[in-house]
Amino acid sequence: MRTLLRADAGPSTGVGHLSRCVALAEAAVARSWRVFVVGSVSGADWLLARLSELGVPVLPPASAGSSDGAALAGQAVSLGADVVLVDHYGLGELPEVRAVARLVSMEDGRFGRRAADVVVDANLAQEHRSRDGSPLVLAGAAFAPLRRDVVNARTDHDAAASRDEGPPGVVVVMGGGAAGEAVSAVLSALRETQVPMSVRAISAVPVRVSAGPGQRFAVEPPTPTLPALLAEADLVVSAAGVTLLELCCIGTPAALVQLADNQAAGYRAAVDRGLAAGLGTVAGLPAAASRLRDLLTNPDARAALSRAASRTVDGRGAERILDACEIGIREATGADAERLLEWRNDPDTLAWSRGHHPVAEPVHRRWLASSLQNPNRLLLVAETDHPNGTVRFDRIDDDTWEVSITVAPADRGKGLAEKLLTLGEAALRARHRPSTILANIHEDNTRSLTLFRHAGYEDSNRQADGPFRWLAKRT
Repeated sequence: MRTLLRADAGPSTGVGHLSRCVALAEAAVARSWRVFVVGSVSGADWLLARLSELGVPVLPPASAGSSDGAALAGQAVSLGADVVLVDHYGLGELPEVRAVARLVSMEDGRFGRRAADVVVDANLAQEHRSRDGSPLVLAGAAFAPLRRDVVNARTDHDAAASRDEGPPGVVVVMGGGAAGEAVSAVLSALRETQVPMSVRAISAVPVRVSAGPGQRFAVEPPTPTLPALLAEADLVVSAAGVTLLELCCIGTPAALVQLADNQAAGYRAAVDRGLAAGLGTVAGLPAAASRLRDLLTNPDARAALSRAASRTVDGRGAERILDACEIGIREATGADAERLLEWRNDPDTLAWSRGHHPVAEPVHRRWLASSLQNPNRLLLVAETDHPNGTVRFDRIDDDTWEVSITVAPADRGKGLAEKLLTLGEAALRARHRPSTILANIHEDNTRSLTLFRHAGYEDSNRQADGPFRWLAKRT
């Protein structure tokens, strides 16, 4: 598999887009994919160094003279790319790219939105997305692509939390594109708390703010060891961009500053869900000293933020995105009748189904023809180089659907069930607006119960259907 990752980084755009691409590059190289990054990059030397370690070349965007889509499509063809992932707010619709490769679009709410073969919005806050023909929408923090050093820092934080008590250690990180005045405003607010502490502020430009009694401030340039610093901190004051999801994964308590309009929804979602404390915008930081003082002097409050955040982001987002690149999922057709009947009548499938008896072919064909015309049923087939399984959704009411999945007998035991469920949910989300997805599982089917619980399904208060137990997931 050959993959082209398109992102820019610099003082005006920050480094978040490129950071996500580095996370995807790490996961892709681990799968022995050939990876190329295309973009204009400045001020992100540590990320470029990581790409160099991975053997991933960074190429400039194609020269002007044609549309953005045509230029990118030309580069994809010249590099032999099977997948093109775009993480860029400035590029619009890219039908030329979809014509030559599988297009994956990273978006943040309404920012960077475009039709694609796979759409990824890994933010905590989810906005309504109108249907635009995109067949898969991977939505939520479960799909946040995080670099390997961030995921590794998750365990480092647990070890740091058990250290001896002392003045709290604070890290200030406003993002790779932040201006010095944002860091300066945070340091000033920390000084006004009058709490003894040790602060390490990350800034690409010089910042001078004097510390108060018992306080120690150090301003340092961006560093590739930032995840380790975050893991060791008692509190991180951060912008509400990509670093927010990194902090959730690591589990470090955070106080957030909203630096830009595209951070507003994520900021509000994190604060409302108790994943981080809110300090408002830079303009409001002079009034934030009281909130910071409460956090610095209350370990229990910080621990509560840490627990909630680490439960929300598990660090497997890049793998899930690559799964969507490797496994195609499409709506079933009449040509699938024979294989769907074979899977349906497989002895293992029958053992755990409501109806234990095989279905006759004429009955099955009538059912399939009806299903393909039923607006309240979505019948999907997943495939790699061959069909691997099926996912079916049946509408129960306006925004509640029931899911069932079947892995092809020849493909069982390969870890496909979780991937099929994830991609099936993404296909449903691209076509409808489900608020709840239900699963009805035999109480003795421990494999399926474990699968759905790991995927975020919880026991439902719906009345049991004999030995079949209802699980529910809010989307």
